Amino acid sequence: MYHPWLHRLAVLTAVTTFILICMGGLVTSTDSGLAVPDWPTTFGYNMFLYPLSQTVSGFLFSIDSNLQADLDKGNLSVGLQKALEKNEISISKNVIISTEQQGSRWKLADKANERTYTLIKSGERLDVYVHGVLYEHSHRLIGSIVGLLTIALMVSIWAKDARKWMKWLGVIALVAVIAQGVMGGLRVTNLSRVLAIIHACFAQAFFGLIASLALFTSRSWLQTSVKIEATDTARLRRLALITLVLIYLQFIFGAILRHAGERLDAHLLFAGLVTVHIFLLLRRTLKNHLENQTFVRPALLLSGLLVVQLALGFGAYLAEFTAFGRGISPVAGVTITTAHVAIGALMLIVSVILTLNVFQFASRSEVVTSRGLVSDEVSA
Repeated sequence: MYHPWLHRLAVLTAVTTFILICMGGLVTSTDSGLAVPDWPTTFGYNMFLYPLSQTVSGFLFSIDSNLQADLDKGNLSVGLQKALEKNEISISKNVIISTEQQGSRWKLADKANERTYTLIKSGERLDVYVHGVLYEHSHRLIGSIVGLLTIALMVSIWAKDARKWMKWLGVIALVAVIAQGVMGGLRVTNLSRVLAIIHACFAQAFFGLIASLALFTSRSWLQTSVKIEATDTARLRRLALITLVLIYLQFIFGAILRHAGERLDAHLLFAGLVTVHIFLLLRRTLKNHLENQTFVRPALLLSGLLVVQLALGFGAYLAEFTAFGRGISPVAGVTITTAHVAIGALMLIVSVILTLNVFQFASRSEVVTSRGLVSDEVSA
């Protein structure tokens, strides 16, 4: 039975998850992943009570202006390190100190802890700011909203949906969102790039699961009966599934490239494989199932997203791996790389929906075809 509010809740959860993935892409693109050094608190505050003004500015605290001499020399003295490590932040000894404005503004790049600080002279004090708090803190807050929506979705499925497998999918979604939150926190506390890669890949898998729940609760899934040629079902299923797997593998190598700067070759290889298979999927859909908009629309949308994604991928390559990237403004570079992640996520979801529709409606068609064959034999 179709329950409108259950479907709307699933769609809302999927949309919020997409926003979370976009924010996660923005966090990575701006190197803000470790801007907040503690978890689950935010600089010692309850996550939901951290002052908004400090979230926007990134202001941490002030230190003695007498330490300016060390900044001018680019020297991380013992006194400067102790002053910076108040409020339980950690500063590595290989910090690179550079002067942005003589006598008034300095930048501290802490590569070991993956954080960047700005110190600004203000009267008799030096104000310390950390880069990226707004992005990272917002990412955490949106993640909490996704967690709450997932809990509500699971409870609603158990209350309204009679399908047992749907109830267990709701449980799996809840376990997955908890695991994702814990992984994100451990990524911060353990300074682990491996966990960052797993966190990114798992986010896409979770998005696919939530989008599937939105599809499974939709009116079209529950009430529409579509027939397709039984002779083409095996090929269409196989092609749709292979395309989906290739897109996800492309995400894995993309996450490795973004977080570790490695395996550009594999990322480009799978980009080519995804392109070829989407073309084959579109051709087969238009050739054999032109009258079936359940297949045609996702296939066309997937192809359109691919064109945009290839353009963004080329732009990201120029910005990150060529000398041409030096002429691209930081804002443009961040926009391109973040959009690349967002469009990739949409490609994955469209592929998931298309694949599930192919398997579902192809199964219905085979049942109808089998019944027809039995009836013919009985009549004969």
